[in-house]
Amino acid sequence: MEDGKQRFYWLFRDVDGDYYPGSEEFLRWLEGTDFFTAPASTKYHLCTPGGLVLHSVHVAEEAAAMCHRYGMHELADSAIMCGLVHDICKVGVYKPTTRRARGEDGVWKTVPAYEYDDALPLGHGEKSLFLAERHGLQLSDEEAAAIRWHMGPYRDGDAAREMSEAFQRFPLAAILHTADMAATYIVERGVGEKP
Repeated sequence: MEDGKQRFYWLFRDVDGDYYPGSEEFLRWLEGTDFFTAPASTKYHLCTPGGLVLHSVHVAEEAAAMCHRYGMHELADSAIMCGLVHDICKVGVYKPTTRRARGEDGVWKTVPAYEYDDALPLGHGEKSLFLAERHGLQLSDEEAAAIRWHMGPYRDGDAAREMSEAFQRFPLAAILHTADMAATYIVERGVGEKP
């Protein structure tokens, strides 16, 4: 947990400077939440204490690396900030519980788990933006759009769940999706487009 929190603060302070008005107010609010101890999900990626902050750090680092990889160096700081705050909509929504699960020995056991309970259901990216701005963090229009749309079209319904399961089982599916989006919107940007 501490490693994720330390990495979060290092990245946040590295890009913040005077560029993000309201960042101190935002960090004070964030410290009063479960952001640094919450899981990233109920049963998928990083569903362990501290998973949310670690996931946010991973997204920030990956987004910055993609900016540099595609020669969009000027976007790297924004990419880091967006990665760090893109999932703050998950603050306070995962409640500890237990569930029954079959152990490796085949015996059913009661194991720790999380359940999802969102008292402010505004939508995923929308809620992250709402919370960031409500608590003082001022983002650019481009950063707001990136956070709002970070889930792409795969936010709700059976298709999202099925896609997530496919990505979990077949890493190549996740790689191909990411490569397709990067090629379409970054590598091929403006190439062959009709006026």
